[in-house]
Amino acid sequence: MPSGSGPLAVFASPWGASALEVIARAEGRIVHVGNTRWVAVTDQTDPELVARLYRSGAGFVASTVVAKACASWIGTPMERDL
Repeated sequence: MPSGSGPLAVFASPWGASALEVIARAEGRIVHVGNTRWVAVTDQTDPELVARLYRSGAGFVASTVVAKACASWIGTPMERDL
């Protein structure tokens, strides 16, 4: 489970709510959304956010490194958005 602060990639379960909905339910801040409904980026400022994301339906929550790779993969450098 990711710890600390910084951006997190939130991957939605294929059978559940979108990544945006998961972040909203967990009371997270939406940093970036690409062209897919299954992945979005949030900013971890609260140490309990990761647990809330999983309780809200996240299939997988990834660390800062993975979040940056995902943003790059969908064509958005994190440095520009944050």
